[in-house]
Amino acid sequence: MTNKEFAAKLLDVALNHATVYMMGTFGAPVSESLIVQKAKQYPKYYSAGRQRLLRGKIPDAPWAFDCVGLIKGILWGWSADRSKSFGGGKYRSNQVPDISANTMASRCLERTESMDKILVGEAVYMNGHIGIYVGDGKVVESTLIGKYDGVVVTDLTFRNWLGHGKLPWITYETDTAPESEQIAPAVPKVGDVVLFSGGKHYVSSNGSLGYKAKAGPAKVTHYLPNRKHPYHLIHTDKTSNVYGWVDADTVSK
Repeated sequence: MTNKEFAAKLLDVALNHATVYMMGTFGAPVSESLIVQKAKQYPKYYSAGRQRLLRGKIPDAPWAFDCVGLIKGILWGWSADRSKSFGGGKYRSNQVPDISANTMASRCLERTESMDKILVGEAVYMNGHIGIYVGDGKVVESTLIGKYDGVVVTDLTFRNWLGHGKLPWITYETDTAPESEQIAPAVPKVGDVVLFSGGKHYVSSNGSLGYKAKAGPAKVTHYLPNRKHPYHLIHTDKTSNVYGWVDADTVSK
């Protein structure tokens, strides 16, 4: 699975599925048997009040995840399939072990505290908690804090993450484009001073009546992208005499 595919799956869980936080789960629907089982396994995390709240959600059967369980669930193949146990996730599959949040963080590659060059799909971690960076300054995490209860999208700055790193089960692809595609030409807009390369300036944006004009700097005063001559220019000095509508290929920044 690539880092972008991984991030997309996590975002789908956060945005398109009802979820709830339950310690020790990786994508099972909430049920009475699940609540009883997990309350026995983790009594510290399942107070009487928490159990009542979870039982109130049973009719809607939201998907239950804890923080590392969300990551393991996706890596184990969780697909929101209610016809299969654990939403289609297969325990300890795809060579991904059943490990804690701290252990998963310790197994990340290229770990660093700096957030300057974090990649989509990298794990972000702190003591006892882990999430995944999904781009645009956002993290997907399963949490029970403040107003949150379940899988949510939070700002990277929402928590004091201690660092980030690459999960060993994910293939990370960079966004580096071929050299010829890395720098896209700037598109002139109204108000820009541009360089007119010379040729004809026209009386109207779709007309055929035009006059020869000299090359030189000019200001864009109007832009109609669907016209034959989409830019209206007015020269800014005596180098050029352009004053009218011109073709797009005669304008550059």
